[in-house]
Amino acid sequence: MDKEKTILKLPSSIWILGLTGFLLNLSVIMVFSQMPMFMKVELGATESQIGIIDGFVEFISYAVRILAGSASDLIQGRKLVLGIGYGLATFVKPFFVFSSSVMFVIVIRSLDRLANGIQASPRDALIGDLAPPNQRGASYGLYKSLKTAGSVVASVLVIWIMTATNNNFRFLFMLAFIPSVIALILFIVGVREPRHRNKLIVKTGEHEKKIKWKSFLELKSGYWKLILLLSIFELAHFGESYLIFRAEEVGVPISHVSSVLLFFNLGQVFISFPLGALSDKFQRRDLLLIGILFMVMANICMMYGSSPTVILIGTFLWGAQLGATQSIFVSMISDESPQYIRGTAFGIFYLVMGLDILIASKLAGFIWENYGSTNAFFSSACVSVFSIFCLFILVPRKKKITY
Repeated sequence: MDKEKTILKLPSSIWILGLTGFLLNLSVIMVFSQMPMFMKVELGATESQIGIIDGFVEFISYAVRILAGSASDLIQGRKLVLGIGYGLATFVKPFFVFSSSVMFVIVIRSLDRLANGIQASPRDALIGDLAPPNQRGASYGLYKSLKTAGSVVASVLVIWIMTATNNNFRFLFMLAFIPSVIALILFIVGVREPRHRNKLIVKTGEHEKKIKWKSFLELKSGYWKLILLLSIFELAHFGESYLIFRAEEVGVPISHVSSVLLFFNLGQVFISFPLGALSDKFQRRDLLLIGILFMVMANICMMYGSSPTVILIGTFLWGAQLGATQSIFVSMISDESPQYIRGTAFGIFYLVMGLDILIASKLAGFIWENYGSTNAFFSSACVSVFSIFCLFILVPRKKKITY
């Protein structure tokens, strides 16, 4: 009952953002759940090449987030910047149908990830602007759960479509355009952002604050400690393509490879909102610890699993850690950043995450090819365990939770 009341009390624009996230992820997963196998089977790319490409295009997405976040701070117009990202994401989707080479895929994926990067920081900042301070964890968790539910639905659709069309990748890519268009229309019509007194001046307490390019220097030590912790932990988080390759190693057929992402996304759906809501009532640090422990358990399953069942359990736990850690990390970042530079704060957060994913993906590809898949997941487990020690050092328990 308390959970239902918490959900119903959240602002309607957060719900609309969640629904647009659902539709956009539906579109994205219809393409990217099959992109690794499409590149391998039809374009002849190797696992290492695909892993490096994953890291490169994701880095583009994360690098642009600081610019998009700062722009939304400067003009105090999250919706405008966010709408540009949604529009570009919709525009590029049909081009995947015509992919004829690895280089063509890199260009189109880079544009798609650029669109994704433009969306992220303004969207998270907008949720922070809209959410009551004592419901930030629930708001971010709800968005994450709804967004990931789109991935779950897409994974089921992909299995059915690929089976029915005898693995017709291009037909699947064509269908992905439809939910993207609906999401764009829903966003334009349904989302409203809070009004601000002036586009370049905002009121903080009793004073007016002019936003400048160096305003990020006003972020305090609590924020930077979170960034340091993030930079360590995310080195354990390489691209999800390696989960697919691990599943293929133990006998999952191409037509059912999306079941990997299905379990991965189910882990996020079931964990994101409950742990996010709990972090509003209890110590966020303790809930973040649970998320990191999920990562350790996921790697153990991926290392020692020799059957599809164990690997799918591992992918579920991998999704659970992502849902838990990201929902709580963004809640903590929102807590530690003033509203007038919240977009920039998220931009820095995502830039660091992108650098880590790029490094982790390259290292995982090297270890995978030279020492085997087991050692790639072992390295991730070691980084995760080290992150637990860093968590206790960098994020002290609060004596009292206040908002």
